[in-house]
Amino acid sequence: MAAAAHTAVDELKWSESIKFVQELAEGGIKLLPPEYIKFEHGKAALHGQMATPPQQLPPVIDMSIIGGASGTAEKKAMLELLGSACREWGMFQVVNHGISPALLDAVKRVSRAFFDLPMEEKLKYANDPVTYEGYGNRTGTLKGSTLDWNDYFFHFIRPVSATNGQNKWPHQPEDYRTVISEYGEMVVGLSKALLSIFSEDLGLEKKETLFETLGGDENVGGGYRMNFYPKCPQPELALGLSPHTDPGAMTVLLQDQVSGLQFNKDGVWISLPPLQDALTVFIADQLEILSNGIYKSVNHRTTVNSEKERMSIAIFIYPEGNKMIGPLEEVVKKRECSPLYTEMSFSEYRKIIRTWGLKGKAILKSRFIMNT
Repeated sequence: MAAAAHTAVDELKWSESIKFVQELAEGGIKLLPPEYIKFEHGKAALHGQMATPPQQLPPVIDMSIIGGASGTAEKKAMLELLGSACREWGMFQVVNHGISPALLDAVKRVSRAFFDLPMEEKLKYANDPVTYEGYGNRTGTLKGSTLDWNDYFFHFIRPVSATNGQNKWPHQPEDYRTVISEYGEMVVGLSKALLSIFSEDLGLEKKETLFETLGGDENVGGGYRMNFYPKCPQPELALGLSPHTDPGAMTVLLQDQVSGLQFNKDGVWISLPPLQDALTVFIADQLEILSNGIYKSVNHRTTVNSEKERMSIAIFIYPEGNKMIGPLEEVVKKRECSPLYTEMSFSEYRKIIRTWGLKGKAILKSRFIMNT
Protein backbone atom coordinates (compact mmCIF):
# COMPACT_ATOMS: atom_id res chain seq x y z
CA MET A 1 0.00 0.00 0.00
CA ALA A 2 2.74 2.47 0.94
CA ALA A 3 4.54 2.12 -2.37
CA ALA A 4 1.35 2.74 -4.33
CA ALA A 5 0.52 5.79 -2.25
CA HIS A 6 3.85 7.45 -3.03
CA THR A 7 2.71 8.02 -6.61
CA ALA A 8 -0.14 10.24 -5.44
CA VAL A 9 0.94 12.01 -2.29
CA ASP A 10 2.78 14.88 -3.98
CA GLU A 11 -0.40 16.10 -5.70
CA LEU A 12 -2.92 16.07 -2.89
CA LYS A 13 -6.23 17.68 -3.77
CA TRP A 14 -9.85 16.93 -3.04
CA SER A 15 -11.11 14.67 -5.82
CA GLU A 16 -14.79 15.50 -5.30
CA SER A 17 -16.88 18.40 -4.05
CA ILE A 18 -17.29 18.65 -0.29
CA LYS A 19 -20.67 17.97 1.32
CA PHE A 20 -21.05 18.90 4.97
CA VAL A 21 -23.11 16.46 7.00
CA GLN A 22 -24.35 19.11 9.43
CA GLU A 23 -26.03 20.83 6.51
CA LEU A 24 -27.47 17.52 5.28
CA ALA A 25 -28.81 16.67 8.73
CA GLU A 26 -30.33 20.08 9.33
CA GLY A 27 -31.97 19.83 5.91
CA GLY A 28 -34.10 17.00 7.28
CA ILE A 29 -33.00 14.15 5.01
CA LYS A 30 -34.72 10.82 5.76
CA LEU A 31 -32.38 8.46 3.90
CA LEU A 32 -28.61 8.27 4.13
CA PRO A 33 -26.90 9.35 0.89
CA PRO A 34 -25.22 6.34 -0.79
CA GLU A 35 -21.69 7.71 -0.36
CA TYR A 36 -22.07 7.46 3.45
CA ILE A 37 -23.33 3.86 3.58
CA LYS A 38 -20.72 1.57 5.13
CA PHE A 39 -22.84 -1.40 6.21
CA GLU A 40 -25.34 -3.56 4.39
CA HIS A 41 -28.68 -4.25 6.08
CA GLY A 42 -27.58 -2.56 9.30
CA LYS A 43 -24.73 -4.98 9.95
CA ALA A 44 -23.33 -4.03 13.36
CA ALA A 45 -19.60 -4.56 12.89
CA LEU A 46 -16.83 -4.00 10.41
CA HIS A 47 -13.61 -6.04 10.60
CA GLY A 48 -14.68 -7.55 13.91
CA GLN A 49 -17.58 -8.60 16.10
CA MET A 50 -19.43 -6.43 18.58
CA ALA A 51 -18.93 -7.23 22.24
CA THR A 52 -21.90 -8.00 24.41
CA PRO A 53 -21.88 -6.78 28.05
CA PRO A 54 -20.26 -7.34 30.37
CA GLN A 55 -16.85 -6.63 28.90
CA GLN A 56 -13.57 -5.46 30.35
CA LEU A 57 -12.62 -1.85 29.69
CA PRO A 58 -9.20 -0.16 29.53
CA PRO A 59 -7.89 1.09 32.85
CA VAL A 60 -8.52 4.46 34.45
CA ILE A 61 -5.25 6.14 35.44
CA ASP A 62 -5.25 8.56 38.38
CA MET A 63 -2.50 11.11 37.80
CA SER A 64 -2.78 12.39 41.38
CA ILE A 65 -1.56 9.00 42.59
CA ILE A 66 1.29 8.93 40.07
CA GLY A 67 2.29 12.43 41.17
CA GLY A 68 2.23 11.42 44.84
CA ALA A 69 5.03 10.35 47.15
CA SER A 70 7.59 8.16 45.41
CA GLY A 71 8.01 4.58 46.47
CA THR A 72 4.49 4.04 47.74
CA ALA A 73 2.76 0.77 46.88
CA GLU A 74 -0.23 2.66 45.47
CA LYS A 75 1.95 4.70 43.11
CA LYS A 76 3.90 1.65 41.99
CA ALA A 77 0.67 -0.21 41.22
CA MET A 78 -0.69 2.73 39.21
CA LEU A 79 2.51 2.99 37.17
CA GLU A 80 2.37 -0.74 36.45
CA LEU A 81 -1.25 -0.36 35.39
CA LEU A 82 -0.29 2.45 33.03
CA GLY A 83 2.50 0.38 31.47
CA SER A 84 0.22 -2.60 30.95
CA ALA A 85 -2.41 -0.32 29.38
CA CYS A 86 0.11 0.76 26.72
CA ARG A 87 1.09 -2.83 26.00
CA GLU A 88 -2.27 -4.58 26.15
CA TRP A 89 -4.89 -1.96 25.30
CA GLY A 90 -3.16 0.86 23.47
CA MET A 91 -5.36 3.28 25.40
CA PHE A 92 -6.48 4.37 28.85
CA GLN A 93 -8.54 7.08 30.53
CA VAL A 94 -6.95 9.72 32.76
CA VAL A 95 -8.54 11.41 35.77
CA ASN A 96 -7.15 14.03 38.14
CA HIS A 97 -5.01 15.24 35.23
CA GLY A 98 -4.76 18.83 36.42
CA ILE A 99 -7.07 20.40 33.82
CA SER A 100 -10.06 21.97 35.53
CA PRO A 101 -13.65 20.99 34.71
CA ALA A 102 -14.32 24.67 34.00
CA LEU A 103 -11.66 24.73 31.28
CA LEU A 104 -12.91 21.44 29.81
CA ASP A 105 -16.41 22.91 29.64
CA ALA A 106 -15.08 26.05 27.99
CA VAL A 107 -13.25 23.97 25.37
CA LYS A 108 -16.47 22.14 24.49
CA ARG A 109 -18.42 25.39 24.48
CA VAL A 110 -16.16 27.31 22.08
CA SER A 111 -15.73 24.28 19.83
CA ARG A 112 -19.46 23.72 19.51
CA ALA A 113 -20.01 27.45 18.95
CA PHE A 114 -17.97 27.24 15.76
CA PHE A 115 -20.28 24.58 14.31
CA ASP A 116 -23.27 26.77 15.21
CA LEU A 117 -21.99 29.57 12.95
CA PRO A 118 -23.71 30.19 9.59
CA MET A 119 -22.33 28.06 6.76
CA GLU A 120 -20.99 31.08 4.89
CA GLU A 121 -18.85 31.96 7.92
CA LYS A 122 -17.55 28.40 8.34
CA LEU A 123 -16.67 28.15 4.65
CA LYS A 124 -14.21 31.00 5.09
CA TYR A 125 -12.05 28.36 6.77
CA ALA A 126 -12.50 25.57 4.19
CA ASN A 127 -9.45 23.30 4.32
CA ASP A 128 -7.23 21.56 1.79
CA PRO A 129 -5.69 18.06 1.98
CA VAL A 130 -2.10 19.27 2.15
CA THR A 131 -2.18 20.60 5.71
CA TYR A 132 -5.81 19.78 6.65
CA GLU A 133 -5.99 23.09 8.50
CA GLY A 134 -9.51 24.46 8.56
CA TYR A 135 -13.09 23.30 8.17
CA GLY A 136 -13.55 19.98 6.39
CA ASN A 137 -15.37 16.72 5.96
CA ARG A 138 -13.16 14.27 4.06
CA THR A 139 -10.12 12.37 5.33
CA GLY A 140 -8.58 10.84 2.19
CA THR A 141 -8.35 12.21 -1.33
CA LEU A 142 -9.18 9.03 -3.27
CA LYS A 143 -12.21 9.48 -5.51
CA GLY A 144 -15.23 7.33 -4.74
CA SER A 145 -14.31 6.66 -1.09
CA THR A 146 -17.13 5.94 1.33
CA LEU A 147 -17.46 8.98 3.57
CA ASP A 148 -17.77 9.40 7.32
CA TRP A 149 -20.73 11.11 9.01
CA ASN A 150 -18.87 14.00 10.61
CA ASP A 151 -17.59 17.50 10.00
CA TYR A 152 -14.39 18.74 11.58
CA PHE A 153 -12.11 21.70 12.12
CA PHE A 154 -8.37 21.08 12.36
CA HIS A 155 -5.51 23.43 13.11
CA PHE A 156 -2.00 23.25 14.50
CA ILE A 157 -1.13 24.19 18.07
CA ARG A 158 2.56 23.17 18.02
CA PRO A 159 5.25 24.05 17.15
CA VAL A 160 4.78 27.80 17.42
CA SER A 161 6.26 28.26 13.94
CA ALA A 162 3.51 26.06 12.46
CA THR A 163 0.59 28.05 13.87
CA ASN A 164 1.18 30.95 11.45
CA GLY A 165 0.17 33.44 14.10
CA GLN A 166 -3.06 31.46 14.52
CA ASN A 167 -4.18 32.63 11.06
CA LYS A 168 -6.05 29.37 10.52
CA TRP A 169 -7.78 29.45 13.90
CA PRO A 170 -11.45 30.51 14.02
CA HIS A 171 -12.09 34.15 14.88
CA GLN A 172 -15.47 33.24 16.39
CA PRO A 173 -16.40 32.81 19.14
CA GLU A 174 -14.30 35.67 20.47
CA ASP A 175 -12.67 33.67 23.27
CA TYR A 176 -11.89 30.61 21.11
CA ARG A 177 -8.19 31.40 20.74
CA THR A 178 -7.68 32.18 24.43
CA VAL A 179 -9.44 29.01 25.59
CA ILE A 180 -7.82 26.64 23.10
CA SER A 181 -4.35 28.09 23.60
CA GLU A 182 -4.59 27.45 27.34
CA TYR A 183 -6.05 23.98 26.88
CA GLY A 184 -3.53 23.02 24.21
CA GLU A 185 -0.55 23.93 26.39
CA MET A 186 -1.97 22.00 29.33
CA VAL A 187 -2.49 18.90 27.18
CA VAL A 188 1.05 19.18 25.82
CA GLY A 189 2.26 19.35 29.43
CA LEU A 190 0.25 16.24 30.33
CA SER A 191 1.59 14.45 27.25
CA LYS A 192 5.16 15.37 28.18
CA ALA A 193 4.64 13.91 31.65
CA LEU A 194 3.18 10.71 30.20
CA LEU A 195 6.02 10.36 27.70
CA SER A 196 8.50 10.62 30.58
CA ILE A 197 6.70 7.76 32.32
CA PHE A 198 6.67 5.76 29.08
CA SER A 199 10.44 6.27 28.70
CA GLU A 200 11.04 4.84 32.14
CA ASP A 201 8.60 2.00 31.55
CA LEU A 202 10.46 1.04 28.36
CA GLY A 203 13.73 0.99 30.30
CA LEU A 204 15.26 3.99 28.55
CA GLU A 205 18.19 5.60 30.31
CA LYS A 206 16.74 9.11 30.17
CA LYS A 207 13.11 9.92 30.91
CA GLU A 208 13.27 12.76 28.36
CA THR A 209 14.14 10.41 25.48
CA LEU A 210 10.70 9.97 23.91
CA PHE A 211 9.69 13.63 24.14
CA GLU A 212 13.05 14.77 22.76
CA THR A 213 12.83 12.19 19.96
CA LEU A 214 9.52 13.75 18.91
CA GLY A 215 11.12 17.19 18.72
CA GLY A 216 11.28 18.51 22.27
CA ASP A 217 9.77 21.74 23.51
CA GLU A 218 10.73 23.67 20.37
CA ASN A 219 9.60 21.28 17.65
CA VAL A 220 7.18 18.65 18.97
CA GLY A 221 4.07 18.67 16.78
CA GLY A 222 0.55 19.24 18.02
CA GLY A 223 -2.76 19.37 16.17
CA TYR A 224 -6.24 20.27 17.42
CA ARG A 225 -9.29 18.65 15.82
CA MET A 226 -12.89 19.19 16.88
CA ASN A 227 -15.32 16.62 15.47
CA PHE A 228 -19.05 17.21 15.13
CA TYR A 229 -21.38 14.24 14.55
CA PRO A 230 -24.90 15.40 13.62
CA LYS A 231 -27.98 13.23 14.02
CA CYS A 232 -27.95 10.54 11.36
CA PRO A 233 -31.16 9.35 9.61
CA GLN A 234 -29.92 5.74 9.36
CA PRO A 235 -27.18 5.32 11.96
CA GLU A 236 -27.07 1.55 11.56
CA LEU A 237 -25.62 2.04 8.07
CA ALA A 238 -22.98 4.68 8.83
CA LEU A 239 -19.94 5.52 10.92
CA GLY A 240 -18.86 8.86 12.32
CA LEU A 241 -15.22 7.89 11.80
CA SER A 242 -14.06 4.72 10.06
CA PRO A 243 -11.74 2.27 11.85
CA HIS A 244 -8.26 3.75 12.13
CA THR A 245 -5.17 4.14 14.23
CA ASP A 246 -3.87 7.66 14.74
CA PRO A 247 -0.71 8.43 12.75
CA GLY A 248 1.11 10.46 15.40
CA ALA A 249 2.67 9.40 18.70
CA MET A 250 -0.30 9.81 21.04
CA THR A 251 -3.74 11.39 21.09
CA VAL A 252 -5.60 13.02 23.98
CA LEU A 253 -9.37 12.97 23.47
CA LEU A 254 -12.06 14.97 25.26
CA GLN A 255 -15.58 13.59 24.79
CA ASP A 256 -18.99 15.00 25.56
CA GLN A 257 -21.43 12.75 27.40
CA VAL A 258 -22.93 11.11 24.29
CA SER A 259 -21.62 7.59 23.64
CA GLY A 260 -20.06 6.76 20.30
CA LEU A 261 -16.39 5.87 20.73
CA GLN A 262 -15.49 2.21 20.09
CA PHE A 263 -12.15 0.43 20.07
CA ASN A 264 -11.09 -2.95 18.76
CA LYS A 265 -9.45 -5.49 21.04
CA ASP A 266 -8.72 -9.01 19.87
CA GLY A 267 -11.09 -8.62 16.93
CA VAL A 268 -13.98 -7.37 19.07
CA TRP A 269 -15.47 -3.86 18.95
CA ILE A 270 -16.09 -2.48 22.44
CA SER A 271 -17.88 0.77 23.33
CA LEU A 272 -16.13 3.09 25.78
CA PRO A 273 -18.73 4.99 27.84
CA PRO A 274 -17.86 8.66 28.47
CA LEU A 275 -16.40 9.35 31.91
CA GLN A 276 -17.14 12.81 33.27
CA ASP A 277 -14.10 15.14 33.05
CA ALA A 278 -11.78 12.28 32.05
CA LEU A 279 -9.43 12.39 29.08
CA THR A 280 -8.93 9.34 26.87
CA VAL A 281 -5.35 8.72 25.72
CA PHE A 282 -4.61 6.68 22.61
CA ILE A 283 -1.23 5.18 21.78
CA ALA A 284 -0.66 6.09 18.12
CA ASP A 285 1.46 4.62 15.32
CA GLN A 286 4.75 6.47 15.88
CA LEU A 287 4.92 5.37 19.51
CA GLU A 288 4.30 1.76 18.49
CA ILE A 289 7.16 2.12 16.00
CA LEU A 290 9.52 3.83 18.45
CA SER A 291 8.86 1.12 21.07
CA ASN A 292 9.44 -1.56 18.41
CA GLY A 293 5.97 -2.95 18.93
CA ILE A 294 6.04 -3.09 22.74
CA TYR A 295 3.32 -0.44 22.87
CA LYS A 296 0.31 -0.94 20.60
CA SER A 297 -1.53 1.73 18.68
CA VAL A 298 -5.26 1.21 19.09
CA ASN A 299 -7.71 0.68 16.25
CA HIS A 300 -10.83 2.74 16.98
CA ARG A 301 -13.92 4.16 15.31
CA THR A 302 -16.99 6.29 16.04
CA THR A 303 -20.65 5.41 15.73
CA VAL A 304 -23.54 7.85 15.26
CA ASN A 305 -27.18 7.92 16.29
CA SER A 306 -30.47 9.42 15.21
CA GLU A 307 -31.44 10.98 18.54
CA LYS A 308 -28.46 13.04 19.67
CA GLU A 309 -25.64 15.07 18.22
CA ARG A 310 -22.17 14.28 19.49
CA MET A 311 -18.87 16.15 19.68
CA SER A 312 -15.32 15.12 20.50
CA ILE A 313 -12.08 17.10 20.67
CA ALA A 314 -8.71 15.52 19.93
CA ILE A 315 -5.20 16.84 20.41
CA PHE A 316 -2.61 14.88 18.44
CA ILE A 317 1.00 14.79 19.62
CA TYR A 318 3.39 13.86 16.83
CA PRO A 319 7.03 14.05 15.72
CA GLU A 320 8.76 16.89 13.96
CA GLY A 321 7.77 16.39 10.32
CA ASN A 322 11.18 15.78 8.75
CA LYS A 323 12.57 13.58 11.50
CA MET A 324 13.08 9.95 10.51
CA ILE A 325 11.14 7.69 12.88
CA GLY A 326 12.00 4.04 13.43
CA PRO A 327 12.48 1.72 16.40
CA LEU A 328 14.68 3.30 19.06
CA GLU A 329 18.14 1.76 18.97
CA GLU A 330 18.20 1.68 22.77
CA VAL A 331 15.02 -0.42 22.86
CA VAL A 332 16.30 -2.83 20.20
CA LYS A 333 19.67 -3.31 21.92
CA LYS A 334 18.18 -3.69 25.38
CA ARG A 335 15.93 -6.52 24.23
CA GLU A 336 18.48 -8.03 21.86
CA CYS A 337 15.96 -8.10 19.04
CA SER A 338 15.68 -6.86 15.46
CA PRO A 339 13.84 -3.71 14.37
CA LEU A 340 10.28 -4.55 13.34
CA TYR A 341 9.50 -1.38 11.36
CA THR A 342 11.10 0.60 8.56
CA GLU A 343 12.20 4.19 9.09
CA MET A 344 10.13 6.98 7.55
CA SER A 345 9.66 10.68 8.16
CA PHE A 346 6.38 11.60 9.81
CA SER A 347 5.57 14.00 6.98
CA GLU A 348 5.84 11.17 4.47
CA TYR A 349 3.76 8.85 6.63
CA ARG A 350 1.07 11.48 7.11
CA LYS A 351 0.84 12.07 3.37
CA ILE A 352 0.08 8.39 2.82
CA ILE A 353 -2.83 8.56 5.25
CA ARG A 354 -4.07 11.81 3.71
CA THR A 355 -4.19 10.01 0.37
CA TRP A 356 -5.69 6.68 1.39
CA GLY A 357 -7.89 7.84 4.27
CA LEU A 358 -8.70 5.72 7.31
CA LYS A 359 -7.69 2.08 6.87
CA GLY A 360 -7.59 0.48 10.31
CA LYS A 361 -4.05 -0.74 11.02
CA ALA A 362 -3.28 -1.48 7.36
CA ILE A 363 -1.04 1.55 6.82
CA LEU A 364 0.98 0.83 9.96
CA LYS A 365 1.35 -2.79 8.85
CA SER A 366 2.91 -1.55 5.61
CA ARG A 367 5.85 -0.43 7.79
CA PHE A 368 6.53 -3.93 9.07
CA ILE A 369 9.89 -5.41 8.10
CA MET A 370 9.17 -8.82 6.61
CA ASN A 371 10.77 -12.05 7.86
CA THR A 372 11.66 -10.70 11.28
